[in-house]
Amino acid sequence: MKIILVCYSGSSASILRDRMLAWCRSNLMDAEVIIASLAGLDEDQEDADIVLVGPQVRCALSNIRERVPAGIPVLAVDTRDYGMAKGDRIMQEAIAEIRRCQEQGMR
Repeated sequence: MKIILVCYSGSSASILRDRMLAWCRSNLMDAEVIIASLAGLDEDQEDADIVLVGPQVRCALSNIRERVPAGIPVLAVDTRDYGMAKGDRIMQEAIAEIRRCQEQGMR
């Protein structure tokens, strides 16, 4: 699974990525989490399974949706989950969103 995490690329994003990957390892899931800035979003996204948007850039959510290819879900991360680096909750929400899109035939 390939996840793009759009934020301002601070240390909080790195901590969250590490916790998301730890949850994946403990659940025997293979995942890659790429931290991207708004400017760097256009790279590495063509084969992403989902794009997660951090609270710092939520104001650009509609712009991000326009820049992401059709069929790739874009999900705003809950501010509290992001701030507390709840990698488990964020991964569970991401997986649920990917499945929802697959069931609707978007992917």
